[in-house]
Amino acid sequence: MKPRAELTAAEVASLYESLDRRLDAIGIETQPQVAAQILELTGDPNSGLAQYAEVIRTDAALSGRLLRMVNSAFFAQRSPVTTVDRACVLLGIGRLRAVALGFYLSRAAASSASQAISREVWGQSVFRACFAAELARRVCPMLASEAFIVGLMLDAGLPLMHKLLGAPFDAIYSRRLSPARQYRVETETLPYTHVDLVTTLVRRWRLPEVLARPIEWHHVHPSETESDASSHRLHPVAYFAGVVHLNEDGSLKQQSPMPTLAASVLGMTSDEIGNAARAAAREYRAVLSLFDGVADALACIDSLAERVHAELVDFVDSETGRGFEESCRARTMCFSLGGGPVEIEAEPDGGGTIYLLDSTGGRLASYRFEPLHETPDSLLKALGLDPNPNDETDGVARFLRDLAA
Repeated sequence: MKPRAELTAAEVASLYESLDRRLDAIGIETQPQVAAQILELTGDPNSGLAQYAEVIRTDAALSGRLLRMVNSAFFAQRSPVTTVDRACVLLGIGRLRAVALGFYLSRAAASSASQAISREVWGQSVFRACFAAELARRVCPMLASEAFIVGLMLDAGLPLMHKLLGAPFDAIYSRRLSPARQYRVETETLPYTHVDLVTTLVRRWRLPEVLARPIEWHHVHPSETESDASSHRLHPVAYFAGVVHLNEDGSLKQQSPMPTLAASVLGMTSDEIGNAARAAAREYRAVLSLFDGVADALACIDSLAERVHAELVDFVDSETGRGFEESCRARTMCFSLGGGPVEIEAEPDGGGTIYLLDSTGGRLASYRFEPLHETPDSLLKALGLDPNPNDETDGVARFLRDLAA
């Protein structure tokens, strides 16, 4: 089979159909039933704690784990919490929504949870979830619960790669590469990547765009001119949480210097990154019990926050950093158009180029244009795309006006 990097747009579409069938064959649910109920509540602005508690009480496993979680030292309760209703109040609707949905999605995606690679990856993913939520609380606080789910699902495809590809994937994974390098080697040598698998998962589960897009784009460099759409606001959070390089024992490897990445991507200082890492490590202790049976705890939790802080401030993959700098210099911006991702790049001569992207950020097709004479509709037609209700046409129109100015 051809490496993923050599696939055409038509072959990528066929790949996703094939992966969906393969997930069927290994017993991955089309959409976890209770997760679907929680997603329905999430989309209802009138839903409150009582509605969430009603759904959670139907599942004894989740109810018991939530009670264990709120009785941990993290919540510092003077007397034991014994009811689901009280647990829901203590968690708050944002954290409750995040951990409940994460509980079901992690179990639906876990492949052979007894396998060491699966438990290791999910243990790391729980920390990524806590860290993504803390980053979001500082840069887009209304999206903190969504950031938790995004962070949790970033690497959900890795155990599935082990299940579906076996030795070829295991040989790459055993090298303990940085996340960016791992993804790049997969793209260059394997027929599909862990991002392709998680993209298939989120589409299979019909996750809303605010969750799906950042998960699908987490190895795509965010631009400095992201739109105000929620999915775009979470894109830098997903990207930054995804570069944390956690080994199987919870330690971190030193990587090439890129000290300004946090400021460039998130607008956060070193101290703010440190505070977020420490808060994430504290919450990780409490939240991990919820994922018992799927995830193994990272070693040396006491020093985890400082190691993460040091890595993210002082050591980030050099090629990832260079790619980000190049994307900023190119003045690119990503949008959803025609139901999928596109990237518009400003050219030095005042023109622009729009690229149709696959889920990994690969460019499938392009169209060179003059901003003054284009509209979102004309760009759709040029790329052969049909309009979609989720299209970010207002953002595209604003960007075209900026380019034409």
